[in-house]
Amino acid sequence: MNPQIEVYLNAERDWVTDDLLERFGSALNTMLPKLLAYPPGPDHVLSELPVVEIAVVDDETIARVHAEFLNDPGETDAITFPYGEILVSCDTAERYARENGIDREEELFRYMVHGLTHLHGYLDYEPADREALFSVQEPLVKQFFG
Repeated sequence: MNPQIEVYLNAERDWVTDDLLERFGSALNTMLPKLLAYPPGPDHVLSELPVVEIAVVDDETIARVHAEFLNDPGETDAITFPYGEILVSCDTAERYARENGIDREEELFRYMVHGLTHLHGYLDYEPADREALFSVQEPLVKQFFG
């Protein structure tokens, strides 16, 4: 079963438009079979979920959730919950993109793919795990952004 991916805006930023999120949602739903074709990690749940909700939030919101649920205060790029909710920070994406000379829309999309990759069972705590996750994530991001 392939879950339906829904993307929501829960932050007010001029550059994060409904049109952008609609394009991202469509692209994520289209690429999902390619992600699921990769061998799943041990804690995969993605193929078992009916819906995955991705909320685009600001740094204040993601920092609050990060502290409350993961006991780690401060901003982060993405938080993934195993029941199919992913939060991604548009502020972090914008800041990281500006600091590294990359496109902020691509960075935001990367966070969404990152969350989906976590739901497929890939972790990023150890260097070898991070390398495996990025080897799945980056081709999917580049497929959409070239």
